[in-house]
Amino acid sequence: MKYITPGSSNCVVLSGADGSGKTTTTKLLRLYFSGYGGICVHWFRGSHLFVSVLARFLHRFKSFHGSCNPYYSICVPERLRRVWVFLEFISILPYLFARFLLGRVCRVVVCDRGLLDFLVWLVATLDSPWILNTLIGRFLLALVSGESIVYLYADVDTLTGRADNPKGFIVRELAIYNVLARYFARCSIDTGRNKPARVAAEAIRCLERQRH
Repeated sequence: MKYITPGSSNCVVLSGADGSGKTTTTKLLRLYFSGYGGICVHWFRGSHLFVSVLARFLHRFKSFHGSCNPYYSICVPERLRRVWVFLEFISILPYLFARFLLGRVCRVVVCDRGLLDFLVWLVATLDSPWILNTLIGRFLLALVSGESIVYLYADVDTLTGRADNPKGFIVRELAIYNVLARYFARCSIDTGRNKPARVAAEAIRCLERQRH
């Protein structure tokens, strides 16, 4: 296996819209890499820690009701969106630190979602592309550029059938992914046309190519 080298620590990030097959591929890569020892899996979600709790609390108020964020059924008012971006950013810092530590102790870290997914989450749920031009957005994009990202995608109908999210949100989410993945993904794999085993094999070949 060319991607694994003695004494090296590698972080593989699987990115893609809901229903794109990230979790299934993560399980297969974990099984594959387990033969080399030192395999860890890091799971990343959208809102973290107190922001997740805050979103559930704000859902109680009619002024926050909406479908911008289908997970919590809220829409953050435009006047509060910059504050919300800051709160989201603060909330992911412990997760970034945890992944940093895993990279120190594990030979391979397979990430189910990463910072690219977090940025898409912010832009999609806040409907605010300007986030990418903020200080936080530019900082996160700089970190994203250093990740080994495998972008998993499928057509809208396939994603809608797999994910428990409104089609409108998936369309918005997928559009943002397609733009960012064009610049930051090491490779892109269509999970709608390929079986899970083939997707995992393609991801491994992609990562092997990056070693040269």
